[in-house]
Amino acid sequence: MKHISSTSVRILDSLGQPSQTNSASQRCQLRETHRILDREEVEIGFRQTRKRFPLARIFLAALLVVLVVILADGLLVRLPSAVPPAAGERIGSVHIHTRASDGSGTVPEVMAAARQADLSFLAITDHNVAMTSKDIAADPPDLPIISGEELSTSAGHFLALGIPPDWVRPRTPDDRQLLAAARTAGAFIVVAHPYHPRTPWTDWNTSNFDGMEIWNEDAVWRQNNVFDLLVALLIYPVNDQLALVRLARTPEANFAKWDELLAQRPVAGMCGSDVHAKTNLGHGLFLRFPGYVPSLEVAREHVLVGPSAGGDARLASATEILDALRHGHSFCALDALYPSSGFAFQVSSAAASGGPGDFLPWSGSGRVRISVPSGASLPLIKVFRDGREILEKQAWHIDEPIDGPGRYRTEVFLRQPGLTGWRRWTLWAFTNPVYVTGPSDSAAANSASR
Repeated sequence: MKHISSTSVRILDSLGQPSQTNSASQRCQLRETHRILDREEVEIGFRQTRKRFPLARIFLAALLVVLVVILADGLLVRLPSAVPPAAGERIGSVHIHTRASDGSGTVPEVMAAARQADLSFLAITDHNVAMTSKDIAADPPDLPIISGEELSTSAGHFLALGIPPDWVRPRTPDDRQLLAAARTAGAFIVVAHPYHPRTPWTDWNTSNFDGMEIWNEDAVWRQNNVFDLLVALLIYPVNDQLALVRLARTPEANFAKWDELLAQRPVAGMCGSDVHAKTNLGHGLFLRFPGYVPSLEVAREHVLVGPSAGGDARLASATEILDALRHGHSFCALDALYPSSGFAFQVSSAAASGGPGDFLPWSGSGRVRISVPSGASLPLIKVFRDGREILEKQAWHIDEPIDGPGRYRTEVFLRQPGLTGWRRWTLWAFTNPVYVTGPSDSAAANSASR
């Protein structure tokens, strides 16, 4: 009773006095007393709750501030627009799914999205089904389509690029048999998402493949924690490109395995969009999320087309683009963070020089030259020789000597823009190696160049 007011106490005392009659006025007064007591109990409970849970109010206020900051970041940060490719380049996307397997769009819809994303070639790789002759017939010169398939095997998934339309895979899950069948069909074979948390590649004892995905958008985004995913989800409605860039992470395990394989033989490193534009909700319902266009604008393959296209990359066919990919004449760039037109990686030895995928004989001296577009933020450039980092420097241009044969490649990082990016260094570009060969490497170089 210590929380009841003095007024209530007086009323109770008066009601407790002996009385000869149970008058109507006393009953009315009793009801009023009950109302006063109820109201006071509610007020007392509310005051006690405020004293007991001050952290809840602080948490809600902090949560509101965080939401405002995230949304403001999405509204205020504007990433650079796409620019035309550099001379000699075709920019495209590899590893795309359509309605033929578990994607949401038709081939014409994917082509329309690719044009909107300023791509100039595509490699469509539906699960366990090749493109049809009808689909591949719609193959315009400005947007060549590489016919492909993603094969599910007992050891994981691989891409078979350049297989004939309507090709039928053998009815077996065995990876060795499927690799052999794809090879017989003339495919360029790429191990897909080798360290995906659900479908990793497990048969590293076989060498019957030509390349591997270093960057796979689906696998990379799964490296994020719940908070990072929620931030991206909140930003996506107002700035889809920034949302997807926020999820970029460096696939360290992929790079380590790639360097291990490169010590044995040339293996092309690539980036795969692995875009489906489909999030299943159950009961046959799905969202086209994330969409084809924003996904195709993130990480893209830049193919360096050689003289076979008459010196004009715009004339390159799907076959010529595939041949360049097969020989490692390409680099991958996170163009959504900053367009990579103007990026260059060259290694020279005496009078000879070459870019990604090229072989050069060692002549006693050489240099590595790297250029990043000057409009980008100050980059962090790393140079690797035979899998070991030999140079790290913040600069737009590098021109440094090299001291011997080896496999030279680079990784370039840019800082994330905006508040929720925390100025984090983010992988922006990586190249296939330039192979500077010594006398003992000449046989391998001749074999790879064929």
